Amino acid sequence: MMTTPLSPAFHQHKNHASHQALISPHLHPKPKTISAFTLVELLGVITVIGILAGLTLGAAGAVRRQGATSQAKGEIAALQAACERYYADNNLYPVGTNSPSSSITPSGSTNLFSALFGTDSYSRAPTNKRYFEPKPTMLSSTSSPNAYFVDPWGNPYGYNSDGTNAPLIWSTSGAKSGDTNKFKWITSWPQK
Repeated sequence: MMTTPLSPAFHQHKNHASHQALISPHLHPKPKTISAFTLVELLGVITVIGILAGLTLGAAGAVRRQGATSQAKGEIAALQAACERYYADNNLYPVGTNSPSSSITPSGSTNLFSALFGTDSYSRAPTNKRYFEPKPTMLSSTSSPNAYFVDPWGNPYGYNSDGTNAPLIWSTSGAKSGDTNKFKWITSWPQK
């Protein structure tokens, strides 16, 4: 009688294990790897984002301030030119009573508006020649009487002239009442 040789036991066991793994993979699960950020990595990313946001917002504020300063310089030059046209026609400047050494009040600016605009209200037709055409954002009001010119910070432009001397026109550059630092002011006269 002939006998068939048996496979070695080791070989049978190996085939049996492979077969078993194919049939039921849950018997020998592979370890799962979970990828995630650690708390330190998240805090690092948040810190970098915060620093970049701070730099961006700070730069935007500086650009906005520079833009307002440039706008005020242009408006003061335009008001000065309008006063010169007024002087050419009337042989005197509009009279204004603001004092550059004191407060931020619109009294002189009210006289300047009515002299250069030809009326005391933006919504009224002029009764005199118009020497200056302001944008509505440059006015304290477009509907009420006794309007005056305001700078980009919303404060009235200062104006002083006795009628015979060239006028002084200035912006306090957003300074509040009582702020004595006049080196930040934008003026029609040269500063030291």
